[in-house]
Amino acid sequence: MGHKEKYIVGLDVGSTKVCTLIAAVRQSGLEPIGVGVAESRGLKKGAVVNLETSVESIKKSVGEAEAMARCEVETVYVGLAGPHIKSFNSRGVTSIPTRTREINSDDVRRVIETARAVALSPDREIIHILPQEFTVDDQYGIGDPLGMVGTRLEVNVHIITSSTTAAQNIVTAVNRSGLLVGDTVLADAAIAAVKQWRGRPVAMDGKPVDVISTVKFEFHLR
Repeated sequence: MGHKEKYIVGLDVGSTKVCTLIAAVRQSGLEPIGVGVAESRGLKKGAVVNLETSVESIKKSVGEAEAMARCEVETVYVGLAGPHIKSFNSRGVTSIPTRTREINSDDVRRVIETARAVALSPDREIIHILPQEFTVDDQYGIGDPLGMVGTRLEVNVHIITSSTTAAQNIVTAVNRSGLLVGDTVLADAAIAAVKQWRGRPVAMDGKPVDVISTVKFEFHLR
């Protein structure tokens, strides 16, 4: 039985266009194999204003990418953008309970969770927590504390939130297009993380593909 190829699919539902990118997961990394671009209808400033026409635009974009890639899409990672996106800084702290005092991945996960414990209004949800720097005891400016020794671990994080309603309406439009949403990704963070694809401008067949950043950003978050 042949090995079934794995794919990661990014969907950028913008106010002017809806972009879909299908990337194959291969030993050399991610390889773009299909892209679709459709006029965006039913969206304004990153929010759905007409569900039916939004669904039509998503279907057209995804269908174009599927035809190019010669595969069927089931799950997509959706890029979020618009004025409903907000962010703020937070700080977390935890003690290191192990006898050796060596910091492990559980300690890092726990300190980030303490930074996450902030009060949000009911209409907001967290979409990303981005660690900025760690502190081990009195040593500041640490990028990766794994394996270091200490008794106290602190972290500064940047928390990005979105409107629950705006995000859910995007997810609903995607679901009604016959697709599952694997996760949502902040489009600006994705584009900042990936400016080029293997040294080439972010384009395929002459078409701009900002959504390629969403795909690769999600791949690196895993």
